[in-house]
Amino acid sequence: MRAAIISGDSTRFRLNNMITNWLANLQDLGKAIYNAFLLPGDFVLSEFVALAPTLALRLGIGGDGDGLMLPAVLSLLIWSLLVVVVGKFVRLLQDVARIANAATRTIYFRTSYGIRSVKTKLVCMWLKLFPRRGPGRADTITEVQFDDLDLAVLRASAALAPGLALSAPELAGQLTMRPALVQRSLDRLRKYELVDYGTGSTDGIDNYRLTQSGAFFLAAWQRRGNGGQPPAETAPIK
Repeated sequence: MRAAIISGDSTRFRLNNMITNWLANLQDLGKAIYNAFLLPGDFVLSEFVALAPTLALRLGIGGDGDGLMLPAVLSLLIWSLLVVVVGKFVRLLQDVARIANAATRTIYFRTSYGIRSVKTKLVCMWLKLFPRRGPGRADTITEVQFDDLDLAVLRASAALAPGLALSAPELAGQLTMRPALVQRSLDRLRKYELVDYGTGSTDGIDNYRLTQSGAFFLAAWQRRGNGGQPPAETAPIK
């Protein structure tokens, strides 16, 4: 019985000792946070007293009766200003990151577009110098008929600024057409390399842009002027 009482007292002692240590650590942490909060105000006041002691004496700063109000107010102002400055700096970094991302995308698009254009010209020159012929017959040529919707899609794509692209829903909104019809037209134009995928996507839907072949075809059709009738384009069967 006596051993049980001694064991219970020992357990309570250890528990009280642990709670006391925890409260002491919590108090030390609170003092450290409080001193860190007052650090900017104390620093400003000490520098002010060192640089202008006469003025500080006239203002009643630096004496024993200063208390904690003035350092606390100065610290609050300094920390608030620091938060504002950090927020501005973070927004500046975000703007720089967006500009760098846009510039990288533009450089990539223009470089890839130039490489594809050079590749197309080289292929055309090669085919002119060494035309491909089948065994005993000419290459099979088929005629593709484009309708008014195809022409409207090409015109809308040509009206975009360089480096921009539109998705089928965006084009459908401009043309007041159903997105499914516009998507079908985009698929057919892409099949004949008059439009191609653009950079990025809109709500998970592919963007499209006018290719160099599409720009040449549209310019030729507008110069030719076919009375508003849909044009016929020829392309070899692949």
